[in-house]
Amino acid sequence: SRLRVAAFGATLPTSSLFAATPAMAIPHSAQKRAGRSAVLALAAAGALSWKLLSASSSTFVGSASPGLRTIGATARRAGYAFDVVVADKHRGIVLDKKGGKIELTTKVTSSGGYWNTVLGDKPLPAGRSYFEVHFRDKPDDVMEYIGVAEASMDVTLPVHKNKEKEFYGWGASHSNSATYKFLACKPEYRKSQEAETKMMEDKLKKVKEFEDYDKKAKPKLSEICATWWTGLKGMSVGGDPMRLPPFTKGTTVGIDVDMDKGTLSFWENGKYLGLLHDVDNKPMNLKGKKLVPAMSFFGRGSFSGPQYASASNVEIRTGLEPPPLP
Repeated sequence: SRLRVAAFGATLPTSSLFAATPAMAIPHSAQKRAGRSAVLALAAAGALSWKLLSASSSTFVGSASPGLRTIGATARRAGYAFDVVVADKHRGIVLDKKGGKIELTTKVTSSGGYWNTVLGDKPLPAGRSYFEVHFRDKPDDVMEYIGVAEASMDVTLPVHKNKEKEFYGWGASHSNSATYKFLACKPEYRKSQEAETKMMEDKLKKVKEFEDYDKKAKPKLSEICATWWTGLKGMSVGGDPMRLPPFTKGTTVGIDVDMDKGTLSFWENGKYLGLLHDVDNKPMNLKGKKLVPAMSFFGRGSFSGPQYASASNVEIRTGLEPPPLP
């Protein structure tokens, strides 16, 4: 007979387990005991190897799948994997890529500081995609941003400061947090602003100090109002203060995007935090948009010298299969 050892994928003849001693030299009862002992020993070895393999897996929520791996007789396709784009405009960015992980920090050599916005090199595909950013260190209480955005961002600015570029995500410091979404300019916004301006004009005309309102104040106000909600695609706006946790050393941020449903949701240290909502408090709809992973980190210099500079050190993990939703 033959025995399959699952832990090692080998098939061994059971007779080989007892080849050291001729069977006729051992009483029948002793042979049975020896056989049972050998099988138990192999089972224990298999269990130990399985435990060791499991223990070596990452602490990240999503399961890593770098490329195709074989499980039994079926091949399991990897999750959404991407690399980060390094641009000439990046300043002091330090990348270390190994084992499917991307370690990133900023080396600041001046007394000031600068932003680096890092973008993924592949658009989010159809279906559900998931990636994580783990803060190995976050020494400064500065807002930093993680989410998805258009690939045409200015990488020297934080993602939410890019005018007319779409960003959706989570921003946080040690003590504050907010969600960010793109607010497109709509004709009704201008109409609402014009109505409010008309109310202000009517009130000002009743104030004695503004008797010459039509000659002095109105032209200037009209000039300002002419630019409200016109000529712009829109802007990224923050909201939901402190609905999400802050970013501190040890925080693992999960970004979960379903381009079929158009939803974006967040995870923190393995806990599902829910969907991103738009300004009307409806689930954000990203259907049909061409977006990439986007992260903005700040490196702070010091007047005391570069040895006192500080910057977040993060680990970006891609190729993860999305965790089960609660």
